Amino acid sequence: MNSLEILAPVGSPATLEAALQAGCDAIYCALPTFGARAYADNFTLEQMKEVVHRCHSLNVKVHVTMNTLLFEDEIEAAYQQAKQLYEIGVDALIVQDLGLIHLLHERLPELCLHASTQLSITRPDQIEQCKKLGIQRVVLARECTKEQIQACIRTGIEVEVFVQGAICISYSGQCLFSSLVYGRSGNRGLCAQPCRMPYFLYKDGSKVDFPESYLLSPKDLSLIEEVQTLQKMGVCSVKIEGRMKNREYVYKSVELVKKARDGILLDLEDCKELKAAFNRGFTKGHFDQKRGRELMNMAAGNHQGISVGKILGQKKDRIEIGLTEVLRQNDGIRIVGAKEDFGCRVNYIYDASGKLVSHGLPGQKIMIPVLQKVKIGSMVLKTVDSHLQKQVEQIVQEKKRKLSVDCHLSCQGPGHPLVCQLFDGQVQVACESEIPAQPAKKRPLSQEDLVKQFFRTQDTFVQIDHFTFDLPKEIFFPLSVLNHLRKCAVDLLYQEKTKTGPVMEKEYHVDCVSYPLEGIQIQEGLSNTNPELADLRYNVTNSYALACLVKLGYKGAMVSLECSLEQTKALVEAFEKRYRSPAPVSVWIYGKRRLMLMNHCVVNTVCKDGKRQNCALCHRHRFTLKGKDGKMYRLMGDAKCHMGIFESEAFDAFDQIPEYRRMGIHHFHIFFLDEEPGKRAEICRRIGL
Repeated sequence: MNSLEILAPVGSPATLEAALQAGCDAIYCALPTFGARAYADNFTLEQMKEVVHRCHSLNVKVHVTMNTLLFEDEIEAAYQQAKQLYEIGVDALIVQDLGLIHLLHERLPELCLHASTQLSITRPDQIEQCKKLGIQRVVLARECTKEQIQACIRTGIEVEVFVQGAICISYSGQCLFSSLVYGRSGNRGLCAQPCRMPYFLYKDGSKVDFPESYLLSPKDLSLIEEVQTLQKMGVCSVKIEGRMKNREYVYKSVELVKKARDGILLDLEDCKELKAAFNRGFTKGHFDQKRGRELMNMAAGNHQGISVGKILGQKKDRIEIGLTEVLRQNDGIRIVGAKEDFGCRVNYIYDASGKLVSHGLPGQKIMIPVLQKVKIGSMVLKTVDSHLQKQVEQIVQEKKRKLSVDCHLSCQGPGHPLVCQLFDGQVQVACESEIPAQPAKKRPLSQEDLVKQFFRTQDTFVQIDHFTFDLPKEIFFPLSVLNHLRKCAVDLLYQEKTKTGPVMEKEYHVDCVSYPLEGIQIQEGLSNTNPELADLRYNVTNSYALACLVKLGYKGAMVSLECSLEQTKALVEAFEKRYRSPAPVSVWIYGKRRLMLMNHCVVNTVCKDGKRQNCALCHRHRFTLKGKDGKMYRLMGDAKCHMGIFESEAFDAFDQIPEYRRMGIHHFHIFFLDEEPGKRAEICRRIGL
């Protein structure tokens, strides 16, 4: 059985300590730029250096996310940042942008690169392409089934799998909803989370009667029960989502994944604490091919906590709650009913006699002050567990993770130094005392004396677990010499654990012979009509990404819909200048742009049974989603029941064609989803067909 890495999310110094004390094997974090979580409390470069040193001293690896798409004017800065991270010793970069992957592979060939889940890797053939780009590990898409994971493992590459945390309902990297509708790119770390917003479903123009409105909001993934299965399959790393989560969530997630890996059964309290830390309901997701309501939480898009009771009544400004779980002062609660959904902190708790108490127990009736009117029978959810907060805070403050080492002490006799060797299973160091051994005049140095002095490592990063000795009798060293030797040996071990190797940087010399693309490509329906052209799935936003795809064998690529006219121009000019070859690109000029691609069917879940079998409803009827802001979106599934969300009105860039031609772009893409024949004929006439 392989050694399974537990990879923890770290978005702040507080969550770093939580992850370390819980027992993670590696962390992933980011700098303020290029890290796909722009709103996390990310680290500066100087802080990152300290993070790397602290983690490496404890044999914990550091993976840094640089998984945003990059425009032409950003890629050099991204390269320089990657180089700086390499110089301070990070273990790997997690990257989405094909251009950055290509550039780093060519210029920093020894830098370890991991393919981000944003690349939506689900198949072995995708992995074979990744290998050509120097990728050493792939973070598989969360849409992968158990069988697909196994197939990817058989390619021989390192495979990393998400086991806990939020699920994007769209294939990661394939969601343009936030970018095109709200101007906040999910591919660039600014997602507005439209999937967590309420929507109404319309069938042939009529609203579908359905009790819930969070139609795009999935439950959170929890594969903790499957960790040992994944380990036996050959997965090298299990990943916990949550760089925006609090330290209670990070601590409990890591702790429970570690217990599961080590074969320790989880008790009910463990599961309750994890749910209280954060959950939208848990699912095994696509791993177990969960569908419909087993995958989705359509009642709400936010943290659900755990149920602690129901409202029994209300008297003036106090509500009476019948408890099913412990509720403590300073806990956070949400009250959820047919109409109400609001939260508050529990500042005061009164027992049945009106006495102020610190907590209530299961089976008891308590009262708490609440100003809003509530309905009898409404559910009370605990969303902040103050006891768990205090517990984790205490662990982080008082318990400091240490590196377990073996210590061997030796001396050849009077006139020779005392030698201290420290070994942690990976690195060994040796230090000699500055003063040689003296013949013992009264009481010789005993092994007990040495153990007592060398065990004094409380204020260091090490913990000596095992001593061995090779010492003659009748020698003596002053205690000050022993203390100084211990300190020097620990310092030397720290230096060895945190040292970095040389950075090998190469010049970028890549020939990229390409040929201009010309003509009109008309796409009818959802399938790609030209396999020689890398389509929008590849997210081409810079010239290096285009070169990467040409080197992989494509004749050209479509420019990402996230590129403006000016950004497209910069891409083309940079490509032609660097490679002295025309930029083989195609641009989208007409069609309803796809905002999401999901391995989930809203239509089947709402209108049928959620099983996605023998359905075809989306092809027999016209289905649309309507947000609370009134915006409408078209739904259409493909033959494999992958559901796409499209704009309701077509994007039209015909007026930009002259400018594209001046740039040297002569290949244009037209997409027909559900246009009537007359509309199609009109569009073809406009383009001159």
